This record gives sequence, C-alpha cells and structure tokens, in this order.
Amino acid sequence: MKTIIYTSGNPWQRKAYSHLSEYLAKKGVNEFGVSDNGNSYKHLLRKEDGEKNFITHEIYDLTLERFVRHKAGDLNRILTNTASSQAYCFNIFLHLNKNKELSNRLFSELMGKSVRVEHIELEFTPNMMQLQPFSESTTPSNIITTDKDESIGDQSKYGGTDADVAVFYRYKDDKKGVLLIEFKFIEAEFSVCSSYKNKQEVRGYCSTPNYYLELVENQLTDSRQKPLCGYTRYLNWTLTKESNLFNENVTLSDTSIDKKFTACPFRFGLNQLWRNLLLSERVAQVRECDEFGFWVLSPKENEDYLWKQKSLDVEQLFREVLSEKGNQHFRKVDMEELYCILDRLISTDENKEWLIRLKEKYRIE
Repeated sequence: MKTIIYTSGNPWQRKAYSHLSEYLAKKGVNEFGVSDNGNSYKHLLRKEDGEKNFITHEIYDLTLERFVRHKAGDLNRILTNTASSQAYCFNIFLHLNKNKELSNRLFSELMGKSVRVEHIELEFTPNMMQLQPFSESTTPSNIITTDKDESIGDQSKYGGTDADVAVFYRYKDDKKGVLLIEFKFIEAEFSVCSSYKNKQEVRGYCSTPNYYLELVENQLTDSRQKPLCGYTRYLNWTLTKESNLFNENVTLSDTSIDKKFTACPFRFGLNQLWRNLLLSERVAQVRECDEFGFWVLSPKENEDYLWKQKSLDVEQLFREVLSEKGNQHFRKVDMEELYCILDRLISTDENKEWLIRLKEKYRIE
C-alpha cells in the first residue's frame, strides 16, 4: 500500500499534515497507520506505535489511564492521529497537572493575578470527575463527584456538553475558581446546532425573530410530538434566561419589541460556545466557586478558519450575544501566547525538555 501525505482541507490543515508527516519521518517512523477509508497517510501511526504520539512516556501512560477510568472519546484516534487536537491537548495539560508549580505560574500570568491550581481535569464531564477538587482529603474516597447535577441537562451514555479541559484553582487564599477550556488544533469550525442541521422543518422558525416565542415558549413539536428545538429538552434555554451572561434580547418573546436578534444566534458555530459557557457557569454554581471562565485555545494560524463563518467574525458575533458581564467570562487565547509565557517561565530541566519536544512537534513554521 502506498503511503502519502494527506492534502485535503484548508491551507492551515494541509500545512499541519505536512509538518507532522515530516516530524514522524525525523523520528524514524517508516510504517504508518491507515485511515477509516483504507488509505495510508504519513501523519498516521499504527496503534501499536501509539506512544510516539505523546511527548513523554509518562503522558502516554496517563492518557491510557484516563481512558480506562473515564469516557474520553476515541482511543484509536488519540493514539494514531498526530493531528488530533485531543493528543495535543493531553500533551500539554497532563504535564501541567503533574507540575503544579509551573501551572500556578502559567495561569497566574494568563489571569493577571496569583492563582494556585488544585486540579486539571482532561475531558471533563460534569458529574463524572476523576478527582474532587477543593478537598483537603487525600484518601481514595476523594475520587468522587458532587451529588448535585452540574450538567446542563444533556448528559447521556453517548454524549452531552463536556469540556476538553477543566482547571480548578484557588485565589486570594480561600476563593475558588473554575476555568473550562475548549482546545482546537486544526478544526475549521465549532459544533453547530443539531436541530437546525438535521430538521428541515425547524429552520423556518430558527431563522425568524420569533424563534424564542415559537420554539421555546410555545414548545412547537414535529409530527411525532418531539420538540422542534432539541435544546428545550435540556436546561439550555432555562439557564440562558436565568443567567446574566447573555444579552437579554436573546430570550425575548414579546413580538412587539424591536429585537436585535432577527434569528436564533445559536444555529451555527455559536452553538458550541453557548453550551460551554453555560456549562462553566453551571459547574461554578454547583461547586460554589467564586468565579469562572470559558476560554478557547487554538493556534493563531487557524484563526482565519476557526473564527470565520463566510467572512463573519465568530468571536465578534458571540460577544454581541453576551452581556457586558458575559464578555468578562469568555476569552480567546492563542497558542503562541501560551508558548511565549512558557518560554519565560520554564527553568527546570524536566520542563525544558517537555517544552522543547512540544514545540518540535506542534510549532509549525
């Protein structure tokens, strides 16, 4: 079977596939994995070579342990696909979770104040935490979760709103905070509304100023009596209405008012951002945190693809949906900013070697 460099996708994606193929070649890899469509590509590893997708052996072991103990996505993909955002994310944050002093200094710089990281949870799923933060206990019983529902009502065996990373920290001695992070490497879009995407009959309502009145308050259903807007089955709209993070015009139902939003703003890429910000507020409330935030972390070179929708600025659109307070809780962070801070902070040999290997693999010139 002939092995080739994957050349589909936008210019940033093709650049990443080419770089990662060269990276594996420099590492002496000459046998490659096969995609779902049966083709062999030079950025894919065989599953038995999966350790080579991780910066250190320890990160590889911790990744396998995470999958054993908790639902965490597609194990085959994280082991074999060097362009996997999840593998990139694990290579960063599993190391940071094991090196709390570095984490403290990194997040203190990013947040502009002194913070102390207690726990970094990879593939954070509400109600299913690996380790309960903010506990003084070190006994095995500490591996628990809250007995209150901290989800936005959509968790199931097969899905639900999760976060790639959850950072639990303290500040000002006894204050508690939680930060949820969505990590994007080469993805060119955020998740969109499944109802709008899959149900043709709902689109006419979603695309009018009456979307909230008709779909949420009037609870319009299809021929099988199922809600046209799937999010009315969960807590999304209730939490949005109760929250002060969102522009109040988002949940207006009075048709006599001149609305700012002429259609549901969560039909397209804002959908994932909406759900993750709701989740961050919900987790903070249940865990009695004093502050919370939701960040998106991605390479700057992906900005023209991930943060654009047919020439529209996704960040600007989302900030228009948010209130003044909501804008304070949301942030877009470039990986370049993270690397610049790490370059200044790292002093130990162990951390230096980790950062060198991380940049060797993922810094794409």
